[in-house]
Parts: sequence; C-alpha cells; structure tokens
Amino acid sequence: MVVNPDRQTWRCWSCSTGGDCFSWVTEFDKVEFRDALETLAKRAGLEMPKFGGGRPQENAVAKADIYDVLTWAENEFHRCLLDSQMAAPAREYLKERGFTDETISKFKLGFAPNDGQWLLARGRGKFPIDQMETARLVKKSDEGTGYYQFFRNRVLFPIRNDKGRCVSFGGRVLPQFAKPGVGKYINGPESDVYSKSNLLFGFDAAREGIRKSQTAVVVEGYTDVLISHQFGVTNVVGVCGTALTEAHVARLKHFAGRIVLMFDGDDAGQKAAEKALANFLAERIDLKVLVLPEGQDPDEYLFSHGAEAYQHQIDNAAEAFDFKLQTEINRHGLESIDARHRVLTSMLELLAQVSKLRGTSKEDVILSRLSGRTLLNEQVVRQRLSEMRAAKPSATGGTLRNGNTPAAAMPQGGSEATPRAMSARGEATPNKSRQHDGSRVDRGLNFSGRKMSQIDQFEYEILGIIFAAPQMLDAIRLEIGDEDFQNEQNRLLLQTCFDLSDHGELATFERIMSAIEDNNLKRLVIWIDEQAREKEIVQKLTENLMTYKEQNLPRYLVQCLQPIQWRREEQLHQRNTGRLAQQPESRAGLNSNAKALLEQQTAFHQKRAAKTTWQ
Repeated sequence: MVVNPDRQTWRCWSCSTGGDCFSWVTEFDKVEFRDALETLAKRAGLEMPKFGGGRPQENAVAKADIYDVLTWAENEFHRCLLDSQMAAPAREYLKERGFTDETISKFKLGFAPNDGQWLLARGRGKFPIDQMETARLVKKSDEGTGYYQFFRNRVLFPIRNDKGRCVSFGGRVLPQFAKPGVGKYINGPESDVYSKSNLLFGFDAAREGIRKSQTAVVVEGYTDVLISHQFGVTNVVGVCGTALTEAHVARLKHFAGRIVLMFDGDDAGQKAAEKALANFLAERIDLKVLVLPEGQDPDEYLFSHGAEAYQHQIDNAAEAFDFKLQTEINRHGLESIDARHRVLTSMLELLAQVSKLRGTSKEDVILSRLSGRTLLNEQVVRQRLSEMRAAKPSATGGTLRNGNTPAAAMPQGGSEATPRAMSARGEATPNKSRQHDGSRVDRGLNFSGRKMSQIDQFEYEILGIIFAAPQMLDAIRLEIGDEDFQNEQNRLLLQTCFDLSDHGELATFERIMSAIEDNNLKRLVIWIDEQAREKEIVQKLTENLMTYKEQNLPRYLVQCLQPIQWRREEQLHQRNTGRLAQQPESRAGLNSNAKALLEQQTAFHQKRAAKTTWQ
C-alpha cells in the first residue's frame, strides 16, 4: 500500500482500493461518509460542517448533548466504584468474578449506589434534568413529581458505540441484594443514541481483533465479553439484552468472513443456538455455533481451562447446520425408521423457514449432507422440502422480527456486491489481481476490469488531461458536454469538473477529490490520475500545438476530443435517419423539416468521406 502525502491519497495495489482520508475511514471502519467526516473533524479539533435544513442540525446538537452527559455519568460511576465506601461490595464482587484492575480500568466499569438521587445531586448545576432524562439516566417518578436515577445498587458495564462513546449501561445487581422475580441484569432503555438491535457490546474494543482473525465470536453476556478480552481473546462481542439480529450480522460481515455464535452450555443456551439458525442460515457467511461442554459459561470455561483451550473450541466450532443436525440426532437417534423420520422432519422444517436459501448452491450442499446422514434418497428429501414450502407460503425466514426488510438485503448492510451486479450499476469492481493496475490499459481493460472500447479510452484520457492541466477545462467545455460521455462514472466526474468551474474554482485533483463523497469515484479519480502521470500527459500537452477551430490547442487534446465529437455526429445521424423516414410524403415535394434533415444527412456523409483515422 502506498500513501502519497503530496496528493493526500492512499492506494492499495493488491485490492485496487484507494482514496483520501475520508475514504480511508469509511473503508477501514466501515462507516458512512457523514460518520467519517464527524470522526475526522473531532480528531482535528474542527467544527463539524453544517448541513442544510434546520431540523437535522437541531437533532445533531441534541445528540452531542446526550453524549456529553453520558460520558460524564460514565466517569462518575467509575470513580464511585474505585473510591467510594458504598462500592466496597461491588469491588469484592468483581474480584470474586476474576476481574483484574486493568480490565476494570480499560472498560471503565462502574457502580450505581442504592440512592435514587445520587446522580441527580452530582449533576445539579452541570446538566439540565431533561438532558439527563433524554440520555435515559433518570426517570420521572410514578408517584407525583420528581425524578430518580435509573440504575441503583448495580455494577455497571458501559455500553459504547463503534466510536467508543458511551451510549448506555448494562447493570448487574449484587448477589446479596438480588430479589426473586427481578432480573440479575437490566439494560438501559433505548434512546436517540442507543439501539439494542444495532449495537454490539464491546465492538469498539474487538474490531481490530475481528479484522485480524477474520472471525467474530458472539456471546450472550457482558462478563463473557470482558473476561474473554482479559484472557487475550479480543475478537469477542456480546448482544445487549436482545437476540442477535440481522443488523448485527450485517455489521460483522463487513469485518469478518466467519461468525461463531457461542452460547451457554445450559438448556437455555442450547435453545437459543437452535433459534438463531432460522434467521441466519442463508447468510453469505461462514456461520458456526459453539455450545461449551460441561454446561459452562464462557468465563467459567476460561478460568477452568485457559485461553488456549478456549481458542481451540472456537476454531473447531461446528457449522450451523451440522450443529442443528447433530442436536436432532442426539435427541432422536437414527436407529429406527421413526427416529430418522423425526430428524428429517425437524431439519426440513428449519429449511422451509429460510426462504432466502431456496435454489442456492448452499441448499444443494445441505440437502446432500442431510440425505447422507439420514440414509434417505436425496430426491425424496428434496420432494419433502418442496411439499413443506408449499404448505408454508408465508415463511418468514430471513426477515427481521419487526417485519422490516432484512439488513442483509440493503445496500449498506450486508448486500453482496458481486462484480456482475456492480458492473450493471456502473460501479468500479475491485481487482483481485496483485498486478499493477497500469497493465489494464495495455490489456485493453477499463477501470472496472471490462473490455475497453476506444471511446472509453478517450474519455479516460480527457479526464486525465483535466486532472493534469485543469486550465484546459474551458477549451474542452467548448467542444464537448457531459452528455457526450457514455460511461456513467466518467460522466459524473466530468460533471463535477464543470460544477467546480461554474463556482469559479479550478478543477484540480485535490478539489475534485474534496468535492466527491463516493468511494468508487475516488478510486477512479486516483486510477485515472496515475494513468495520466504514467503516460506523461503534461509533456504530451506541451509537445506541439495545432490550430483547431480558431484555437491553438495541443494536438494530443484534439486527437482525444475528435472521436467523442464524431460519436455525437453518428448518434445525431441515426436519429435524423429515423426522423426522415417518418416525414409524410407530399406531391409538392419535401417539406421544410425534411429538407433540413436531408441537408444534415448530406453534410454527415461528406464529413465521413473526409474523415481520417485518428492516431
């Protein structure tokens, strides 16, 4: 990978990816441009640019206030845990659970005293009460006026978003204060900055471990996540009091090709593992399921067996379908015809729910494996599955619990950007070859890796001329317009150059990169610029001039413009031919429209006869 400080760009030759600082953040952190802009503005100490419309800006300010009060509360709870006499039982509890001081400090664990006014008193004069309520730190009293803090007498686990900002807390009641019918854990209510179905606990700390290992391990509890990190297994995240959602999976797919769902070894964990399969079996990811032996939780297993054994369990987790199949075999056996029928029925009921799996190669592999394990003919298995699907037309496998479109089917979620689909949209597909991109032109390939026509090449050349010599834009604009470019990506870049010129700005490489947000376009700009420098276009523009339409223009520029202008003439000729055929016949001869069209056609044929081959 190469970073160009002068251009303020980067380029990875192995995967044909590149861009500017904004592209780097969006690619590396897998976030939207707005999030990248906010991250970089904060890092540079700059004010966040204001976007049009009053309402969005008001919401943005409100969110900033929520983050401020949550960060303050996180520090207050953490200091209470470390220093307050009230938190002595909490410190003892964490010590018994095996938490080290380093883990407590790194993840800023805290303690909320058993005093409904403690946080309110400390925040008085610092934060308005409505701001604390919006952050879900306090609630209105059910008995008249007044407020009380949401978390009381609980060890607190700060929940952070992808950027490491505290957005809520998970609270664990101390064992000596537990009450029958009251859950050991409670999670903060959802707010403008916190959504359980979209956020994974510990992801900010686990992201790099997930990226490096290409494996994301999902566990059920806060303690399981933190103890895993404490033992050095840093690719572990947890769900925040909810089931794993498609939004979670779509997020993880950006960073890893493999997801291991690790559930507790008790009956509840076993059932949770089976329940998760219907939602994610069809996902284009290597999905594994792990239930730890001896009924142990992840933290218990780590303290009993150590990190190496724990990692071995993760590495050898069963494929999701194999896990379900083995579970059913353990439950019913395969000794009798009835047992095999029960196993088959249970497995096919699962597959019938997963509508996205239908007709895929993954389904073929699954059915082949299922018929082999149950000793039944594969055609019989397929027929039985078809019958089940016909009886369940409203199967909901693959949809979200709230009935919305799956995140995996959305553009920024986990949709599969295949080269064919990307080419159909006019996008730049990544080149997996490690060969230098410059060889594509030699091989007759364009930026998208497709066969490049001569016109494609001239469009790239003209854009390269603009990047290398932006002062030539006015002369180019007199000869062609953006509608003369047939490649959609090239046309968007030319429009950007024209827009900059209309605003009195020179269309330099740096201004063009700043003016566009789409990463595919940024990669294309870098690629064209590199091609232009390799071909020494600046030198070609100064080698010799020629008089062209009363202008002294570089011969190289004219040679690039003429094919595009001639294509415009040919397209106009084709349209005129159709119009001429539609002109009504008249005994009086040709009407004025037909005469004008005929004159244009004659002029075209004369130009074609005189046209020379452009070198």
